Amino acid sequence: MIHLNVLGQKPQRQTRREALIALGAGVAGASMLGLPSQAMAMSRRGNKGLPRWGMVIDLRRCIGCRGCTVSCKAEHDVPVGSFNCAVYQSEIGKYPNAKKAFLPVICNHCSGEDGKEPPCVDVCPNKAMERAVYVDASGKKHRYRKGATYQRPDGAILIDTEYCTGCGKCIEACPYGARWYHPHVKAPLDPSKQAVAKCNLCMHRVEKGLLPACVNTCQGKARIFGDLNNPDSEVSRLVAKFSLEKNRSKTTLLPEEGTQPNVYYIDPNGVISAIKSGGKEFQDEVY
Repeated sequence: MIHLNVLGQKPQRQTRREALIALGAGVAGASMLGLPSQAMAMSRRGNKGLPRWGMVIDLRRCIGCRGCTVSCKAEHDVPVGSFNCAVYQSEIGKYPNAKKAFLPVICNHCSGEDGKEPPCVDVCPNKAMERAVYVDASGKKHRYRKGATYQRPDGAILIDTEYCTGCGKCIEACPYGARWYHPHVKAPLDPSKQAVAKCNLCMHRVEKGLLPACVNTCQGKARIFGDLNNPDSEVSRLVAKFSLEKNRSKTTLLPEEGTQPNVYYIDPNGVISAIKSGGKEFQDEVY
């Protein structure tokens, strides 16, 4: 078993598990039409036509099957011992009310606090190496800079290993332990080091009108992905119904970090707070 205290304590660099390269990070102007209704409806958009990709994870529905972990590994050819998508578990409560709790964790694709860049992007020395253009569903062009770690106008935080030096600054800056050194990919700008990798929300699938692999295979339908800027999307309706954005202190991981994550948790039973206050460690099987 691998033990990680993922709430409130950053794992050490040598214990981090690698995630896959963010495939298709630099694709600009890709069509996003045709996503299933669970992901989004293109009829209405906020924020000048730009989507803001996010996910709601319903902890009431997660059964700990780790189908998301396995499907992610299959989709991205993730090496053994490395994870983009993990499901941590712990026992909470006392007999006769003790129970096993599950917490799926991925990159939170944070927005950043008060207009600031997300911490992983902020510390990347090569975050703005190349000019790029993102074309939204209305055809409007949005210009931005891409680099080793960068944030697209649609909110996705991606990695272009072409510019990665393997410095690990982004790994240390991420409070969620979502970034890893890829064991089989060298940093092109410093071949003595490994490149950094993480979850990319399956942007190569999203841009073809498909759901992320982890969402597609979730047996309990605990993962809902879509456009948070689209009020008609299922993910936006859930955010509104359960006041997830208003109650970030209870519906996101490590809200005190101020990263403004775009992954929300429906957690009426207080699983996150119970584990955090109890100092429990999550455990995850090695696949």
